[in-house]
Amino acid sequence: MSGRLFRGPLTFKGHTNFLGSVSGIVPDRGNARTFYVDSTSWGSGSDSRQGTDPNYPLATIAKALDLAVSGRNDYIVVLNSWDNDTTTITVEKTGIHIIGINGNNHRAPWCWIKINGDGSDAVFTLKGGDAANVEIAGFTLGADASHPCITTAAGTSTNLIYGWLHHLSFAATGDAAFTAQDGLTGYSGGNGLDGILVEDCVFGYELTRDGIRFINFYDGLIRNNIFEMSAYMGIRQVTGGAARGMPDIIGNYFKQKIPALDKGSAIYVTDGGGGMIAFNQVAENGDGTCDNDPYVDLSTGVADTTLNAWGWNLVGTAKGEPAVT
Repeated sequence: MSGRLFRGPLTFKGHTNFLGSVSGIVPDRGNARTFYVDSTSWGSGSDSRQGTDPNYPLATIAKALDLAVSGRNDYIVVLNSWDNDTTTITVEKTGIHIIGINGNNHRAPWCWIKINGDGSDAVFTLKGGDAANVEIAGFTLGADASHPCITTAAGTSTNLIYGWLHHLSFAATGDAAFTAQDGLTGYSGGNGLDGILVEDCVFGYELTRDGIRFINFYDGLIRNNIFEMSAYMGIRQVTGGAARGMPDIIGNYFKQKIPALDKGSAIYVTDGGGGMIAFNQVAENGDGTCDNDPYVDLSTGVADTTLNAWGWNLVGTAKGEPAVT
């Protein structure tokens, strides 16, 4: 797995990670609680426990979510992971943090999750407005060729507000056992990815379709991610017609497949909503050139009047303008 992107507070020896000092493991947060999970099939976790002692962890993230209280800012700290969760992990509580911090084998420091060991479901399902303010970080995710790693579902609201997805590997390991259809999807049933920040993640290698695939994505931001050879497109909006929500797409890196696929292999948008698309770069092996207009914006059909704000984006070593047809 590429390590180019994963920088920041990720020192696991000495117990420092996303959570800060992990002697406790989490600093005082009032009434908030921390639940620990060791979900390796050979691990010591058991769902019969309370899960608040790292020496006596739970076996599944799903059980930790059952014990967590919505709006209390609870943490779920996954000490190791593999296949004890048997169905998609549905997040339908607010203010929940799900953090993978360690692996006691050659896959360290990332916690690898593949539901039930066979990938026959999405790893995480974020349930509408019920999953507001969720944070997920520190995992290598895999599903199968028919399921995404993370998706949305209808809840009390059709929108997910203020999610933070960071330091995740979406089928980007080079391990064919950890494939997925898409990395992140938010379009089934009209549910969006609204308010989500996606940063410092890697998408690709074993994805069979797109990195991020959506219809609506209001008030969101996709920044500082690497899209490594997704089978189809890196970031893709999949509908046309009336203007729909668009995130800002800033400072991402795309490695284009050879031979290049159809236009829009990096960023393909069909509508708009004023998203800013700037400082992205598409690279290809070889002479610094790329093929087939990797940026596409169909929001108006006219390059100078798109509904989105296109800034400086690179195609190889040259500035690239979005294609409109």
